[in-house]
Amino acid sequence: RRGTLLHRLLQALPDIPPDRRTEAARKFLARKARGFDEDEKTTMLAEVLRVLDDTRFAPLFIPGTRAEVPIVGRLAGAKPVRVSGQVDRLAITDEAVLIADYKTNRPAPRRIEDVPPAYVTQLALYRAVLEKLYPGRDVRAALVFTDVPELMELSSSALDAELVRVTTP
Repeated sequence: RRGTLLHRLLQALPDIPPDRRTEAARKFLARKARGFDEDEKTTMLAEVLRVLDDTRFAPLFIPGTRAEVPIVGRLAGAKPVRVSGQVDRLAITDEAVLIADYKTNRPAPRRIEDVPPAYVTQLALYRAVLEKLYPGRDVRAALVFTDVPELMELSSSALDAELVRVTTP
């Protein structure tokens, strides 16, 4: 439930002027975070605002980026794979596509080797679908761990290797 609340805040707050975000988030948490004590609500608010205020994350939250974008596709190969999911944040420029998936793990992994394999699989599949939709653009994928906060970009080689693993019988 905590993760769902953080996702909703990260989805909605970028569309609110920065000087009104804290109050909007507090009102949201007062309505939706029943059962959480005030310290936990304060921690959730701080985590979200740290992500939104961190310049490393700025490309994800500029005007024109989108939240909660459905993604559906079929990847051909020796072992065809159907992909259906939702990109937490999508930023598209003339040169690149950036996809980000929010994770609320506590504690957040600090090294790529400690990231749950399912997260890498998820982003590898999303990236492969988006590469078909945006040929000629670099499609980059990152995990956003709210606990730290940390934006952990996954390398193309790691994503490519995972895609081969998933699509090879």
